[in-house]
Amino acid sequence: MKLTYAELSSVGPVRPHNEDDLRFWQPADEQEQTTRGAIAIIADGLGGHDRGEVASDLAVETALHVFTDADPAIADNQMLSRIFKAANLAVYDAGHHAPAPRMGTTLTVSLFRRKEIAIGHVGDSRAYLVRNHDIRQLTSDHTYAAMQLKMSLISKAEAMTSEMRSMLTRSLGQEPTVQVDYSRHVLKNGDVVVQCTDGLHNCVSDHEIRDAVNRMKPSDACEFLVRLAEKRGSEDNISVQIIRVENVPRVGYYRGAVAYLGTSAAPVTRDLQPGQVLDERFEIVDAIHRSAMSSVFKARDMKTGEFVALKVPLPNIEGDPAAFSRFEREEEIGRALNHPGILRIVPIPDSEKSRPYIVMEYLEGETLEQRLNRVRPFPEPEALFIVSAICGALEYLHRQEIVHRDLKPQNIMLCSDGSLRIMDFGIAKAAGTRRLTFGGFSPTMGTPDYMAPEQVKGQRGDERTDIYSVGAMLYEMVTGRVPFEGQNVFTVMNARIVGDPVAPRVHNPQVSPAVEEIILHAMARDAGDRYQSAAAMKTDVDDPARVVVSGRAHRLTVPVLWKSRWRTVRMVLMLAMVPIVLFLLFFLMFSRR
Repeated sequence: MKLTYAELSSVGPVRPHNEDDLRFWQPADEQEQTTRGAIAIIADGLGGHDRGEVASDLAVETALHVFTDADPAIADNQMLSRIFKAANLAVYDAGHHAPAPRMGTTLTVSLFRRKEIAIGHVGDSRAYLVRNHDIRQLTSDHTYAAMQLKMSLISKAEAMTSEMRSMLTRSLGQEPTVQVDYSRHVLKNGDVVVQCTDGLHNCVSDHEIRDAVNRMKPSDACEFLVRLAEKRGSEDNISVQIIRVENVPRVGYYRGAVAYLGTSAAPVTRDLQPGQVLDERFEIVDAIHRSAMSSVFKARDMKTGEFVALKVPLPNIEGDPAAFSRFEREEEIGRALNHPGILRIVPIPDSEKSRPYIVMEYLEGETLEQRLNRVRPFPEPEALFIVSAICGALEYLHRQEIVHRDLKPQNIMLCSDGSLRIMDFGIAKAAGTRRLTFGGFSPTMGTPDYMAPEQVKGQRGDERTDIYSVGAMLYEMVTGRVPFEGQNVFTVMNARIVGDPVAPRVHNPQVSPAVEEIILHAMARDAGDRYQSAAAMKTDVDDPARVVVSGRAHRLTVPVLWKSRWRTVRMVLMLAMVPIVLFLLFFLMFSRR
């Protein structure tokens, strides 16, 4: 089995040292790779006085030692059983004479052998399988919150924010024996296995993991996910392993023994490759981007000689009505638009297409997301220039009775010539197009970092929904931070419904009061208190000197200060009541005598 592996571990923004440990190993010899396979191990130590680090290191070292020394003919579950028994005893014996609390660790081990993955698991680290646009959790969390969720005592959102989500019901090293979960799954070419500790999955949603591994190479995806968890203030160490399955061997069985079959001719697929010509017109030059739903290629239009970008849905998407409707909506709306700030769609009659695809103008540059990953915060003039261009495009878009509803840095293209494009109209709302609504917020809809409160509640939204998203992007550009931070998407979701963002100048005092006023005006919780049009916001962005500072930032801090003072007053009153109550008790006792 051919695998591509990447890993990254971070101490995180809160913990003083790293108690996670992770390891990947496969034999250098190709023949031994075939018989023994590969192993991926991840552990999250627990216990005071730095002994969690000792426990996780010991468990990982023991697991790797057992795997490399064992007879490769041993069955998967038997191999995993030996690994966990040895690792548990090693941690138990090492902590037997140590002071309480006893040290321990979680442990998740994946064996990649033949065409399968076999998993052994104890604790709350996780293993996921990403296959195209689907992501599936392969392990169960051994925590009190997960147990309550399984018994339907709490909801998934409550489990993610519960104080008991990190209280383990199982771990290595607590007792001489340990109960282990085992599972096996058949792998396919292109599958991605992700293993991570709770420091990551408590802060990053499943869909964000899926999207990252689908559109990035494993090393870049590791970097992106760890940084995202750090940005959201993870309270634990953050570790992730990503293993992409490049090639699964063809395996057969003869009289019960494994037989590796010869290499067959490459199957005929609908996946486009560089060098191919689509519909005798578009010559595929290179692959630009791949997501869970589509691939984007650079192509040469043989009819005009110009380069274009081809967006092609993955074969499995074409059979998924819900997913494919987003693709059709993007082309339907894009064809009706003509503005220099909006990605141009090249109209191609359906009769000339042998398969679904969208032809778009080819752009050189980077997304706003990519630039934010390099520069934080932006100089204020640069941020205002970008927002002004976005507002100009939105003004045109809203005149066409179209609301984008998914504005975020990933969907803003900053071109090399200084221009800008708004992209991706997959969930846009347009007059006369098919209705697309949501019954409530779901993590599969996307990150809530730039969504308006009404969207989070499941409402369709209007032009002011886009204005809120622009305000959120401007907030991030000038402060280097997203408006609402939390350990997971549900925390961020709730924060924007019940509260307001921290005033930008608290994070970056260099932000001018006028720009702070623009941001807070655009991000008002009540849509009626926001800018009522993109044109009105653009007027202020183009000339901040004309903005009248109304004191919005001050009003955001007043409730916080008042709550703090009220807590102090209550504490003083309670302390003052203690001697009064004691005096009354003594008075009653002596008066009876």
